[in-house]
Amino acid sequence: MLTKSYRYFSGSYYQLIPLTIIIQACIGSVVVYFLLQGIPTFWDMIQLFCCVAATTMYLGAILGQIHVKKVFALFVIGLLINILLLTIQLVG
Repeated sequence: MLTKSYRYFSGSYYQLIPLTIIIQACIGSVVVYFLLQGIPTFWDMIQLFCCVAATTMYLGAILGQIHVKKVFALFVIGLLINILLLTIQLVG
């Protein structure tokens, strides 16, 4: 499934850049919103760092024009990290 997704991503790379930036930024901002609703603890700050780092790595990879395979990997990793953090915030 990931191979098929990568083929589609690499074939439509320039068309998907705006969409993936919006997806990554929106999910990251939702996570930050839930993290900072109350008084942030040390654990919240660690989660905030992970969220911002995952989102920024992907956006920086696009701006740095890194190879498409690495950009795709960073997109998937960032998406997984942000969804995991969002799930932790919604459950806890």
